[in-house]
Amino acid sequence: MRIGFVTQWFPPEPAGIAAGIADGLASRGHVVEVVTGFPNYPSGHLAQGYRIRPYVREQRSEQVTVHRAPLVPSHDSSAARRVLTYTSFALGAASVLPRVPRPDVWLSYSSPVTATLPALLSRAFDGARGHPQVPHAQIIQDLWPDSVTASGFIADQRVSAMAERALGAYCDRCYRQSAAIGVISPSMRGVLRERGVPDHVIVDTPNWVDTAPAPDLHEGRSGRAELGMPAGRVFLYAGNLGELQALPALIDAFAGIPDAHLVLLGDGVARERIAADLRARGLPNVHLFPACAPALVGAYLAAADALIVSLADTPLLRATMPSKVQSSLATGRPILAHAAGDVAAVVTRSGAGVAATPGDLPAVRAAIER
Repeated sequence: MRIGFVTQWFPPEPAGIAAGIADGLASRGHVVEVVTGFPNYPSGHLAQGYRIRPYVREQRSEQVTVHRAPLVPSHDSSAARRVLTYTSFALGAASVLPRVPRPDVWLSYSSPVTATLPALLSRAFDGARGHPQVPHAQIIQDLWPDSVTASGFIADQRVSAMAERALGAYCDRCYRQSAAIGVISPSMRGVLRERGVPDHVIVDTPNWVDTAPAPDLHEGRSGRAELGMPAGRVFLYAGNLGELQALPALIDAFAGIPDAHLVLLGDGVARERIAADLRARGLPNVHLFPACAPALVGAYLAAADALIVSLADTPLLRATMPSKVQSSLATGRPILAHAAGDVAAVVTRSGAGVAATPGDLPAVRAAIER
């Protein structure tokens, strides 16, 4: 088939799942037309060698063509700028549709949910012209409108309520027009069923990671000095330093266990606040490292004694499954799930580690000690 694959995030951005979908479909004999934006995640600044243009076509492989659409790049804590980025990509992606060969099926990698707009517009144009409508499938990484409203991303309650109604209506339309909806966690199925999505439309499509031999524990530890990591027991959190990761609560827990070291590796909107807090408190066992190239992350994972998956305890996040869970499992390291819901269930039921709910300080410290 020819598959129109819409995703706001795609390499050179760290978008392994999106790239895996495109390349995996191509390896099965399909032709994939990727509609994406100009790379700017996670910094919000355009990747080197790129500038915003009305349209750029790239050839990733013989069967994967990348169509880049204009957008307003941003990835900071401003709700207005984030909305502008999401909306501008949706409109930019729609504007390049005439350059994309008509597919046999649309597949939207829908986080944000606005990534579904090109497929919806294409179907509307088909209907207006009396043509058969191209079927649309989507893979949901984050539940919307919950990701915007329940997360506190919009502080003004009136604006948040308006956004919830508007996005809720848009999501319902997307669901009605989707032939299949992929979900990445078990609880997502229940949420969608409560919202009226027929169960037969929902497909379990958990995220994955390329498997590799587990890193050698001794060799990993021997590389700590080169990476600047501390000696002793090292717990590593590698990823987005954002508002939903409950990192202040995690830091509070480690503050009471001086012989356990917490290494925070990454970037995000909460980084400066965390840095200021650590400077003020002078915690000798909490270390903030800058983001590094993806190729180097594996060395940090190998050098750690335990890995951390951290998410705030909210109804939204109990039903999500970040790809960090799979990548942590693949290392063979024990996992501290500083989280509730599906993440905690996967880690504990598999015997891969222990879980404790953020905010329950005694339970989190007991999990670290264990």
